[in-house]
Amino acid sequence: MNIEPFDWSVVIIGYWNRAILTPNGIANRLFKLEKGAGIEVFIPVDLVDSPLVKHDGITVKVEDRQLIVGTEDPGYVALEKAMKIGQTALTGLPETPVLAAGFNIRYKTADLGVGLDELTRSDLDDRLSDAGYQIVYRGLIRRLHVKKGALEKGVVTLSTHKDDGRARIELNFHRDSKNVQELVEWLRIQVSDVKDAVDQILLTLSSTDIGEPKHE
Repeated sequence: MNIEPFDWSVVIIGYWNRAILTPNGIANRLFKLEKGAGIEVFIPVDLVDSPLVKHDGITVKVEDRQLIVGTEDPGYVALEKAMKIGQTALTGLPETPVLAAGFNIRYKTADLGVGLDELTRSDLDDRLSDAGYQIVYRGLIRRLHVKKGALEKGVVTLSTHKDDGRARIELNFHRDSKNVQELVEWLRIQVSDVKDAVDQILLTLSSTDIGEPKHE
């Protein structure tokens, strides 16, 4: 089974001021662009959700409690760019009350394989099936402590999901802190260290026959 990356992002939880981080504010403060430089702004049809600002393969969306920096082409090069945008937001708006920061690495597959399917199974599935219930979603969650370098200061949440014949593997590298500098340090972690940690986790999963991942 081959797994494909999708929807990698950086998320900083805090009380962001959307009056400051308007599309122009994002262009100037986060992307460091000159006034009038080209950005793409996507406005939701219902006008309720926040606008999405896009530049150079990176997207930024500001909500009341979180700043989301997304990657158009998920991979470690793009993730590093997104992490730097997150650092810029923290250092450029240090008065913003913050609570946590994290980055998400996700994979999906249409070919479940035997191994990943078995990971999400339990005796309860058989009992429910025997009782006539159709199971439309299965998943599991584990929180891991990576005992290596700067990653020791946070936690990794590993989750697998099976839904409607498709499966996802998601890794969230998370650190709780109200200290801006600590969160900046978390987003300064070398992506090579992140890749090593991800590869090790995927290798552990691959022992259950999920196959080799495809990523940069």
